[in-house]
Amino acid sequence: MMLFAAALLAFGFQNTGLEEPWALGQTAASTAERHATEIAMSVLADGGTAVDAAVAAHFALAVTYPNAGNLGGGGFLIYRKSNGEAFFLDFREVAPANATQDMYGLAQAKASTQGWLAVGVPGAVPGMAAAHARWGNRPWSSLVTPAAELAARGFRVGERLHKRFARYEKALAQDPLTGALFAPAGKAIPAGFLLKQTQLARTLKSVAADATAMRRGAIIEALVENSRKGGGILTLEDFENYQPVLRPLHTISWHGLEILAPSAPSSGGVFLTQCLHTLERFPLALWGWADPRTIQIIGEATAAAFGIRNRWLGDPAGFDFDSADLIDLEAIRSRAKRLSPKRYTPPQKQISITADESTETTHFSIVDGYGGAVSLTTTLNGNFGAKVMAPGGFLMNNEMDDFAAQPGAPNQFGLVQGRYNAIRPGRRPLSSMSPVIVVRDGQVDAVLGSPGGPRILSSVLQVLLNRYVFGMSPFAAVAAPRMHRQDLPPELRYEEGRLRGGVASKLRQVGQPLKPLRAIGYISAVFRDYSGELQAIADPRFDGLGMVSATGEPKPRAQPDGSKLKSNLD
Repeated sequence: MMLFAAALLAFGFQNTGLEEPWALGQTAASTAERHATEIAMSVLADGGTAVDAAVAAHFALAVTYPNAGNLGGGGFLIYRKSNGEAFFLDFREVAPANATQDMYGLAQAKASTQGWLAVGVPGAVPGMAAAHARWGNRPWSSLVTPAAELAARGFRVGERLHKRFARYEKALAQDPLTGALFAPAGKAIPAGFLLKQTQLARTLKSVAADATAMRRGAIIEALVENSRKGGGILTLEDFENYQPVLRPLHTISWHGLEILAPSAPSSGGVFLTQCLHTLERFPLALWGWADPRTIQIIGEATAAAFGIRNRWLGDPAGFDFDSADLIDLEAIRSRAKRLSPKRYTPPQKQISITADESTETTHFSIVDGYGGAVSLTTTLNGNFGAKVMAPGGFLMNNEMDDFAAQPGAPNQFGLVQGRYNAIRPGRRPLSSMSPVIVVRDGQVDAVLGSPGGPRILSSVLQVLLNRYVFGMSPFAAVAAPRMHRQDLPPELRYEEGRLRGGVASKLRQVGQPLKPLRAIGYISAVFRDYSGELQAIADPRFDGLGMVSATGEPKPRAQPDGSKLKSNLD
């Protein structure tokens, strides 16, 4: 801890005063919420795979973390088995069959973020069912039932969740079902309130009995009817036809490591490849972690990578070019020659955006007793999604705003995106979600990810740099101050109160505009310590929980190979 504090002060950042956790074990889970972590660890203790634990955690978060955990959203899952096989499962939302490219005109700008017209076809439950069918070994019902029971008996609302309800109470109150549950009489439920979600409990019990309850039947029929009444375009066929997709993993060879990242429609693989190989040109370790030159060149690299992301990426079904060109190392190194820590490169156009840190996405990291690992990020997109609730008691996403809903105009995260991310029926919008697994010498070395919209990308990048370039401990790598710069808007954002005046002055001298933010990213991670044991890290910026087992000895149970299991991916 003393070395961490000294580094913070020497390089110009303010110390956090936080103590480093030292608990080590053989199985581990880190999520954004206590109940979800405890449920995941219980599954691991019973001999479940990392996928089993991830499924259970996903459903638990739908209960206790309603601004992000979900049945009405989607996400990305990366799974690496102990034998080295690895998979990327895309269960992202898709545009409804009745969607059109011009469905959001200037007169309906808000319609892509709030209300039923903002809702994409969710993939959360089909995604969990497909992952479990392929890689789980515990009974499906045993993984969903704990969440159903938690919804029925209720949990105490914490101060942070209350503040989130309070911030959005007017929007939540506009929907009868959402308002009745989270903002009765237009007032957010208080901290300490015992929140029971009876209708959600019923839905989860139905899902526990039959995963197809979220594909067809009474729950979906009622949802589609509510969508129709609210001006949405969802149909029964949209749900019947939804399929999770197994996509190629994006593998990055870097510093003797193998980084497993998601491919499009995630921008994570391309972004990390661009930034990591661009920054190889510069002596970051020599300069130091928080030297102004390091900060400036990381900002230059991320801004350039965002420009490529926004112009070229989207659902790969719409690509009319070879996406391998985006990760060509010679091209990356050639572009890197144009960047300098002594110069600020301005964007071609200016925009202004006031959105703050996004917490409506959540990430969790799990390593099981067999040596398997899951990195999973799931989302509703905006805070509480579209702020409308299905009759089944769960919130719906506003994922349609992740498309280039109005080409050339910024979305809620300030991202100005191109034609490859245009709205098309059945397409999946471009995403910043970047679950990552790092492999060293054939063994999982780190599992990590974050919420935060586009700040996910910056957060994951900086934790990788902190750990593997600057040599920080796992906790220090996560706790260290972070910054964020995307193509537009042009400011380099830094965490308020954690950047010293002298460093800020040197950044301004090269022309870099600055803007403080409360926090950047909330990492949930599992790292392998140099001893070979696991350390679970929940970002100190938030109130999540990381846990490890004392012995890591799972009950005897064969790890499935997945090859003989039936799945709707086959």
